[in-house]
Amino acid sequence: MIEVATTSDSVTPRIGIALGSGGAKGVAHIPMLEVLDELGIRPHVVSGASIGAVIGALYASGMAACEIKETFRRLAITRADKVRGVFSDRKLNRFIGMIDPGFRSSGLIKSESIMAELCSERSCESFSDLVIPLKVAATDFWERRPVVLESGPLKPAVQASMALPGLFPPVELDGRVLIDGGTTNPVPYDLLFDSCDLVVAIDINSSGTVDSGEMPGYFSTVFGSIQVMQQTIVDAKLRTRPPDVYIRPTLGGFRTLQFHRIDEIYRQAGEAKDHLKSELERALENKERGTDE
Repeated sequence: MIEVATTSDSVTPRIGIALGSGGAKGVAHIPMLEVLDELGIRPHVVSGASIGAVIGALYASGMAACEIKETFRRLAITRADKVRGVFSDRKLNRFIGMIDPGFRSSGLIKSESIMAELCSERSCESFSDLVIPLKVAATDFWERRPVVLESGPLKPAVQASMALPGLFPPVELDGRVLIDGGTTNPVPYDLLFDSCDLVVAIDINSSGTVDSGEMPGYFSTVFGSIQVMQQTIVDAKLRTRPPDVYIRPTLGGFRTLQFHRIDEIYRQAGEAKDHLKSELERALENKERGTDE
């Protein structure tokens, strides 16, 4: 089931889109951004948490959705990669270099290495370098509160937003220790209300289960517990003030780190992409007619 919620507020060209957290399922954000490209829509603001902040930063830097897709495809080791090809392309060696087996920095994976790979074709060092304003959701570990990053150095801000506890190390920025934005604001659409007339939220984390009914393993328990918490936060936000357009794709059977299943995730997001496109087309048509249906 794909959920789409709309309001009757009048629509103007100032459209904001929020990209939520969700690990590998974040690949589903890319076809949603394709909708914007296909309709010729340039968002007024983009907000993101965790993987949503990563993809949001790439998009705000000026990359088209199709370019972002190819970037993730190039980095991911998929079934299409033959063993010999993996080693010749040094894909496996790159990922081995990203791992910190000693957990010296409180995380298993070096987030700065991932950012370097993702940003190899489009270098944006500061929020001011972006072509679309970006709001990054992070969490202050010691003060236990959400933080919004929208100025200053870009890469540390995105690294902070994606710092899932146990997987990526916290980031020290401006005297604060920051962790995953998804722990306090999994789908940060509320950051867009003040500056946008039409707020679109993409929630990729609140649907789909893995090994339903079975006893979860270690990593499934850790990451699954975080997802339970995130869904509770999002549900509470929706009851308080929903976005103008809310898309929740059905994405079942994907674990947090299964980026090798990029094509399958992308395919499952196809129906949600169609729904988003029809909703935006309707909203834009109503704007042209001067109606608020």
